[in-house]
Amino acid sequence: MKLPYGYVLDGEKIAIHEKRADTVRSIFEYYLAGASLGKIVDMLFVKGVSSPTGKSKWTRAAVDKLRANKKYILIVGMKVYLDTQFEKDHRCNVDYDKAGHPRKSTRYQSPSIEME
Repeated sequence: MKLPYGYVLDGEKIAIHEKRADTVRSIFEYYLAGASLGKIVDMLFVKGVSSPTGKSKWTRAAVDKLRANKKYILIVGMKVYLDTQFEKDHRCNVDYDKAGHPRKSTRYQSPSIEME
């Protein structure tokens, strides 16, 4: 069984890996502050945080998957998790034409966020 990023097996129990949990919290915080997935990837790279697979750079898909995973409620809390899901819906720029085909109406631009 592969554990989600931010968790570790401690004996027979699953525990929170605090250093990685801080990274998870940062991902949620940056997203709620307005950062795009690409901006979060760049911030993690600048900070030198390796991806869950051990690569030097995260992918947008990995950040998006982490951000949407309910298993992170224990790390970030229910309010932050739900706020993030509502923010994702708010940022959605897909409209549907008369035939029901999805079309992007606008491109989301993330505001400038200072990296720590």
